[in-house]
This record gives sequence, C-alpha cells and structure tokens, in this order.
Amino acid sequence: MKYTTSLLLSSLLTTGLTCSVVTQAQTIETINVSQIRPTQPAIGDDEVKIKVAKLRLDRQALFESFCQDIGAKGIKKFDDSSSLSRPDSFTCLAAQGTEAKKVKSAVIGPDHHIYLTDGHHTISTYRALANDQDFPFSVRITNNFSHLPSMAAFWEIMQQQHLAWLKDPQGKTISPDQLPLQVSMQAMQNDPYRSVVYFLRGIAYDKPEHAPPFLEFYLGSWLRSEQPVTAQQLSTQAGYMAYLHRAAEKLVAAKGSSPATQSAQSPTLYQLGQRKTVNEKKLAKLAEPGGKISFLFNGK
Repeated sequence: MKYTTSLLLSSLLTTGLTCSVVTQAQTIETINVSQIRPTQPAIGDDEVKIKVAKLRLDRQALFESFCQDIGAKGIKKFDDSSSLSRPDSFTCLAAQGTEAKKVKSAVIGPDHHIYLTDGHHTISTYRALANDQDFPFSVRITNNFSHLPSMAAFWEIMQQQHLAWLKDPQGKTISPDQLPLQVSMQAMQNDPYRSVVYFLRGIAYDKPEHAPPFLEFYLGSWLRSEQPVTAQQLSTQAGYMAYLHRAAEKLVAAKGSSPATQSAQSPTLYQLGQRKTVNEKKLAKLAEPGGKISFLFNGK
C-alpha cells in the first residue's frame, strides 16, 4: 500500500520524529534504537555473537559497517574514544539515508511506533557493541499504516504481506502482544536453528535471488522438525560441527518438493534454495581458524 509524500509527511510530523524524503512512498527516519520494535520474537544469538566479536577486534570495520547501514556510505573519521552511543564522536562520509537502499526497512503502525521489517540481527549486533546504551539509528519507512483503525488490522496486514513472523523458537504461534518491545539480544529470544541456517548458507542451501520472505526461519522450522538438536549438542565446537554435518546431509537429501512447514502457504525446500550436494569444503572451513564456528568458540 503506497501513499503520497504529503500524506506520509503529515503523519510523520504528528509523531514528532525526524524524517527526510527519499521517494514518493518512502522516507528515512532516525530515532533512538531503543524505540524500534521487532516484528519477530527471536533471533539467532550465535550469529550476533560472531559479528560482535569480529567487530570488536576491528573498529574500522565497525564504524564502516554502521555508516553503511544507515545509508551514509562509510566512515570518514573516528578515533579510539569513538562510540556508537556518542554519534558526535565519529563522522560518516555522507548524511544518513544518502544510499537509501542500504538502510533497513520498517513500517509505522496505528500506534505510531516504528516496526522493523528487516535487520533484527544487525541492530542486535550494534546494541551489543554499544553495551545496550541508546543511540540514533536510521530506518527506511516502506509503509505508513497509521491510518488503520486498530492494531489488530495492522497485524493482519503485516502477516498478509509477509512482514511479520509470529512463531516462537519452539515453532508455536504467538500473538502480536507477545512480541518483545525492543530489538536486542537482551529483549529477544534465541532461536538456535536460525543460527544453524546462517552457518549452512552456501553449504546446504543457496539463497535464491528472489527469496521467499523469512527464508531462514522456514529452513529453521524444517530442521526443528526433521533434525532436532539440543543445547548440549551445540555447547562445544565438536558437537556444533557434528550437528552441522548431519543437518547439511539431511537437507540436501530431502525431496525438493517438500514444504518447509505444515502451513499451506509454506515454500518448498527447492524454493528456499536447497542444494543438490553439500559443499564439504566450505563446511570444513567453518571449524578452521578464522571460520565462523572457530570464531564462535575460540574468538579466532
């Protein structure tokens, strides 16, 4: 659903939030990151932990990626005292939203809150790096649903347009009021299968050019049903790698026409990018120095 610039600006101005026009139907909005609300209950903590550990070791990469994620091209100036929680301590190459397509997407609800539709892991990473201190973050508003008569109508549209994932890490459907109020590792639940799917990209599946919404959660749901795992199995590097081997083999051996979940709207494994064979070389690299699993357990 699209709106004219004048209608969009009128609604945004009533919220008291800072915005700048990007296109007729989209704006860049900059608010405190603690005010951004999630549209899913969980993230993969292990994915966030790896990104946090790597960026803590490379401050140049930290500020470079942060500036890029707010559409400001890259980092221009920072020093040893620079911090995400003090935006005046570093300078990006351009104004936020200059490269709008690189900014994470969000929508505005009838309650005038901003709901993130992409970038939950990214924001959780930056919040962990800022020790959960607040800081300004830019999002790209793709839809303004503030005209809707109720939050129930809002969540109905969000699900119809595949902008929300209302299932918990156990695969049970939740109500929108069970969603956390903030995007962060502290506020959101951990879905270990979401992390597993992150590790298996390019190994047991390749993300399609036109990927179905929530591809990683669909694959995670399939693994939860077909190749379950316990926290104890993922508590050591050897155990984690053993499970990834089993999960990769299980995924590539399954019928591509198999739906990922029991839902009638579920995409098939083929539609989710299922590979015909396991990329054994790339899988082995996960445990090598510098690999994702090695970094998760050894910090190197």
